[in-house]
Amino acid sequence: MMNAIYSFRFEIARKASRYDVLLIFAATRDLDPEALATAIESEVERNLVPDEVVIVVRDPSFEVTQRQLAEDSQNVATLARLAGRASVTLIGYDCAGGEVRRAQVIGPAPRRVVKFADFRRRAITSIFNTRHGFVESTATYHFENPSGRHTERFIRLSNILARGAEIAFIGFCTLPNVPERATTAYLDTPSLYAVVAAINEQRSSFVSAVPILADNFSSYAGVGDYRFTQLANSCVLISASSSGSMASKLIAAHGFAPTQVTHILFLGTDQSGSNIVCDLRHDPRENAEGVATLPSVEGPDGCKICSAGSHAIKLQGDQFEFAGPQQESLLVAKKDAPAGLATLMERYAGGGLFAIGLGRTASKQPRQFNVEPPTLLAHAEFQKRLDYVLRRSLPASLRHVIAVDEASDGFADQIARFASAPAQMIRRTELDSIPTQTQSAIVIAGLVIESGRSLLDISRDLRSIAPNAPLLYLAGFSKSTGEPRRETLGQTLIQTVNPYPYQMIEVERMILPLSSEHNPWTAELRLLIDPDLGSLVPSGLQPAIRARIARLRKASEPLRDDIFLPNAAGRTLSLQPGFVFWPDGVPERTHSQADVYVTIASVLQQLRANAHRGQRSAIKSNWFQQTILAPENFGRFNDDIIQASILRAAHPFEMNLADAAQDSRELGRLIRRIIAAANTERGGAAAEFLLALATGRLRLRRADLDVALSADPGNVAMVRFLHAVCRQRLTPPTTDIEESPGTIVLPASANSRNASGAG
Repeated sequence: MMNAIYSFRFEIARKASRYDVLLIFAATRDLDPEALATAIESEVERNLVPDEVVIVVRDPSFEVTQRQLAEDSQNVATLARLAGRASVTLIGYDCAGGEVRRAQVIGPAPRRVVKFADFRRRAITSIFNTRHGFVESTATYHFENPSGRHTERFIRLSNILARGAEIAFIGFCTLPNVPERATTAYLDTPSLYAVVAAINEQRSSFVSAVPILADNFSSYAGVGDYRFTQLANSCVLISASSSGSMASKLIAAHGFAPTQVTHILFLGTDQSGSNIVCDLRHDPRENAEGVATLPSVEGPDGCKICSAGSHAIKLQGDQFEFAGPQQESLLVAKKDAPAGLATLMERYAGGGLFAIGLGRTASKQPRQFNVEPPTLLAHAEFQKRLDYVLRRSLPASLRHVIAVDEASDGFADQIARFASAPAQMIRRTELDSIPTQTQSAIVIAGLVIESGRSLLDISRDLRSIAPNAPLLYLAGFSKSTGEPRRETLGQTLIQTVNPYPYQMIEVERMILPLSSEHNPWTAELRLLIDPDLGSLVPSGLQPAIRARIARLRKASEPLRDDIFLPNAAGRTLSLQPGFVFWPDGVPERTHSQADVYVTIASVLQQLRANAHRGQRSAIKSNWFQQTILAPENFGRFNDDIIQASILRAAHPFEMNLADAAQDSRELGRLIRRIIAAANTERGGAAAEFLLALATGRLRLRRADLDVALSADPGNVAMVRFLHAVCRQRLTPPTTDIEESPGTIVLPASANSRNASGAG
């Protein structure tokens, strides 16, 4: 069912004044109270109360909506969450997408008049960015678009047409460019049928409007051949452009007026004089999230991109079609580790700092990569580095230290006690206790930071509470997905209208994947509780399976030394001396499985981050390239615990070898040898390899899977069980339907990238 509303949070900034607005756009005729409640509650919890909530509805629904907001019990309860601090304004729009009337529903009088122009452009730009509207090239290839020009990236409208409410909003933004009496719309791509459907659905609410019949003229290929027979009451919708050249051809060759032609998305300089729904270009005041760097466009002759050794991929048809991604395998090396990883693990390996969170609980998504706050704060090495940071950077004028969460209370208290003059430790809920005109320094202290959202929220609040106070953001342990993300967070936090930027300091930092991505323990649990597999469990193995299920269901208790599935009880996966990503001597001392796993996860995440910076050694995942982990990695890293860490830390599509004939063949043979040696140290990761196959996290060609499973697992019960699971799940009985050679037949739950092993 389509989400009934589209919501967008934005700020209107004028000089030093900022006005925080939450847009609620009703995608249907009636404003759904439940959808409204969900949108407002999630925004208030995530980003606090805005200055104003603007609700946009079709004008025929205005009076009914106004009455329901005042009388419906659920609506009344929802608006009560705003606690009288936010204005709520209802606006009705007409068939042409213009404002007809507005009314204040509750709250104080708005401090400014929010207009449609304040959010239309920015909201579509936000949808574009969120839905990855750009198709990006790499250093090895670029694109030749249907017009013949070469570019390093292009806009694909279909990418952003992913959610019904968002499509409805784009339709609403297009209404001003669709004549009320229009009966025909000519489209350059079939993707626009969804937008026309949204336009028609909204126009149906107005008695004066007529439905629009749409037809696709197939982009550049059809400009010369298509017969445009209905010029008088028609319009042309073009999905995206950077030059307006198609619009110019339509105007010159077929007699359309410039006002009849509309670009949904535009990025560049329009020479045609036609309409633009969303100008994607960056503007510091009007479109801060816009594209700052325009795509470079070259003619086919003398193309600078081609001269640099890049290959031009021709885009065809009205949907810019091209071949699927080419796979290339990667062998991980010592040099691929993030800077500082080895010394960080030298400080903390064996200290009980790291743990692995399990799947979703009833209330929240636990952190997959846990850094235990009490352990960190008590660690001698951390205290040594913190002491240096405080002596070097703590402002002399410090009067307040804000703890970003409960886990940071002790951290913030220590900072406050270190100050040269008495400083007060306060919590986020106590920000109002800070004097409004204070000019004394404030430290925002977070012991363990991942996304940085808590820092951003407090920063936003302090802009109005203490605008003249110097701010220092101090993170004890910062986790990020890579330098680009960390830099973006840092740059956002230090921005200020004051003479000097704020500061951000991290005592420790580590590159790790997002906690919500691809939790392999969720995939393991789903497999173990599958009722169809119950008959495969030997009676002697049932207690071990029940114990493992119980452990994986205990989401409140993270994993440390029970991360991996051993071949047999009493046999744990272990690390031998000489772990390449740790300094000499570290493996010999006590360490946990979690220490090894987060190390491998950090290395793989660094390789993913490298792809965004054009690094040669990188894990790439885009339209033309997909990096897979080479089978040689399991020979280079032959400790069973490292092999298991790679299998769990890799994303499923990084271990999909079904289209890589040679790599699949090599890995199939290697797995066969590991299974055959399951009762020895050399085969210690046999259960983990079979588990990865059974859950779809690792995929081989059918012939190579048969080779892997041809090994006799011997009398190792867990390995025999998972071997039987793979046989049942991955090699079903043959049927009369001809099977494509070289591919695995997977169950529906494991057949897509999103479902395979994703927790």
